[in-house]
This record gives sequence, structure tokens and C-alpha cells, in this order.
Amino acid sequence: MDFALCASRLDALLLRYQACWQFNAYSGAAAPHLGDHSALTDYLQTLSHTDIPYLQGDDHALLHALKPYFSPAAELIELIGLAPICPNLHPQEPPAGIPGRKWQQINAFLAAQAAMHRPVLEWCSGKSYLGEAIHRRYQLPITALEIDTQLVAAGNARAQGSTPLRQIIRCDVLSDDVHQQLSPTQHLVALHACGGLHQRLLSLAVEHSGPQLSLAPCCYHRFTENYEPLSRQLKASTLRISNHDLRSAVRQTNTARSGETQARRTLQAWHLGLRELLPQLGIAKTTPLPSLPQHWSKRSFGEFAQALLDKKNINITLPTELANAEQAGWQQLHRAEAIDLVRMAFRRALELRCVLDSLLFLQENGYQCTLSEFCSPTLSPRNLLIQAQKSPYT
Repeated sequence: MDFALCASRLDALLLRYQACWQFNAYSGAAAPHLGDHSALTDYLQTLSHTDIPYLQGDDHALLHALKPYFSPAAELIELIGLAPICPNLHPQEPPAGIPGRKWQQINAFLAAQAAMHRPVLEWCSGKSYLGEAIHRRYQLPITALEIDTQLVAAGNARAQGSTPLRQIIRCDVLSDDVHQQLSPTQHLVALHACGGLHQRLLSLAVEHSGPQLSLAPCCYHRFTENYEPLSRQLKASTLRISNHDLRSAVRQTNTARSGETQARRTLQAWHLGLRELLPQLGIAKTTPLPSLPQHWSKRSFGEFAQALLDKKNINITLPTELANAEQAGWQQLHRAEAIDLVRMAFRRALELRCVLDSLLFLQENGYQCTLSEFCSPTLSPRNLLIQAQKSPYT
């Protein structure tokens, strides 16, 4: 893949259709960006309650479904298409204490690597399950960095007796203390390091001339006040992507438990139902509404609505008959979920732009890079793998 060309094409496409991926379908507002896409609007209205969750969970299926009605879909399909290198892994029983899904992700991450030979520095390691797997497979020295004291203690308890040395060090990777942990001999690894944390890893890899890096990035909006690109090419771009944009880009529920998904949808429907009710109460429909914890989905719509009004210090007694408002909320949710598929069509492109920025930054600093999908999106939607090796000629 020509990373610079792909980034340039993505930039142009995202700029052209910015209104589509920045629109909040759940605000209750009209969708002006669909005004020039009547066939797309008609198609979205035909989607059933089973069609929408399927399309929400599969970027490629969504784009292929939209392609006959939405011209950018064809280019998006081309741009986000990567050759997966994940082999067919045989299910393995995880070591005691390691969740099964996390163990599958770790095995897929390692299967996508060539054999490891260097001492390993694991970034933002948690209990260092990844480091444990690398140690089991290659018997390499492992140093892991983690800020959470309890995770450090639990991980070191798991590592007791390991030879060669395997240890977790409490370290804030955003602080200057991290410099003493890096050397120009290490293979730097990170499985699902978030936003500012993996950008910090990239910057320090370049600064310390790290010879090798394997990174699966995650949650590009976290640990940064606002997302800023690292590469010269994307710094020069006129496109500015906010943390809010990136938060919506990685908001996927295809790995969530069904109960969590239903609770979230219930609260969304009730929010929209209350918003439909507000004008009848003499309150503007656009009045900002707070959120409530997920356990409120186990209460009634009336209790939920009253709690929100109380939280806003709105002293109004709700009508006793709320069934119509609640039903209107569910209808509005179905409409919003259908319209929101247009935004979702761009989420992988937004994520890929961030990853391409990382790759371009590494290339600009003398690294040879590859990009692949190390596991299926059903195992983890954050399945992009950056592998980089310092060129011996730089």
C-alpha cells in the first residue's frame, strides 16, 4: 500500500463528505446532508429492526449495502480494504486468570508477527498478559510498563519465578521517567494502547531509535486534549478531526454483551421519547438533557423521565399516560439508527486516517512499515496492526 497516496485520497473524501460523518442522528434534528441523496434516504427507510444491527457491526457489509445508493461507498470499500494476515488459529485454553477473548486477541497478534528475537518492552501493559504470552513462546526478557499500581502488583505476582527476567514496572509513559526504560535494542509492543499513549510510544521509538515496533492502536481520542497528527503530510492537511469525531468512529457494539446493548438502546429510546414530550410540557425540544447510568434501563420510562427532569431542576409533574411518548421514542430511535448508518460508513476511514498518520510519521523517520488486520472484527473491531523496522541505512 502507498500510505501517502491512500492518506491523500482519504483526506479528500472525508473533506468532501464531512457533513455525513459529523451529523448526530440522535439529536432529533433534520438530516440536511441527505437532501441530495433521495435514493439513499428511501433505502434507509426500508431497513428492518434486524437489518440495522447487522449493518452496524460490519463495516464492509454496510458499505456494500449502501453502494447502490451512496456514491462514496465504492471508494471507501477500496480505501479501507486490507489483506488480513490472521491465520486460522486453533482455539486454545487461556492460562488461568486470562479472559478467553483477550487470550484469542493476544494469540492473533503474535501469529501476525515474524519470530521475535529482541528483548521486549510492552507498553501500557495492564497485567502484562501479552508479555506473558511472548515469554511463554520465545523465552525473551520482558519489561512491561503500567501506571496502575494494583495491575502492576497483580502482574508481577503472575510473573514470579519466570526466567529469563520478566517484570512489570510502574511507570507513567507520558512522564519523563519513561526515558530510562527505553533502549535502542528493544522490540516495542503494544496491544490496544489508546490515543495519546500510542502516539507517545511512536514519538519515543523515533527519539530512541527503537529498531522494531508492533502496535495495535485503540481509542484514538483518549489521553489527548484534542487529536493532532504526527506526520508532516497530515499536519499540512486542512482537515481537522476532533476527539468527538474519533470517539464516534470507534463506538462499535458488535463485541458488547446483548444485555448491555439492549440497556443502551432502551436509554436512547427513552431520551428521544422524553424529547418528543418536552413541547407538551412547555419546554423547548432542543433543551440539553443529561444522561443516567445504565441501571436506569431496569426502571420505567416514567421514572427515567422524571429523574432527568429533576436532574435539570425542571419542576414539572409528568402526565400519567406516557405510553405514546415512549412508543414515539422507540420509533425515533429506529429512524436515528438508520440515518446513523451513513456516519458509520466513514468510521473505518476515520480510524485508518489516524493509523496512516502513524505509518507516515514512522516512514518519515526512517522506518520500513507494514499495515494489516491481525484478527477478525468480531474478535476485536480494533484489529489494525502496525509493524515497523528501523532501516539500517538511516
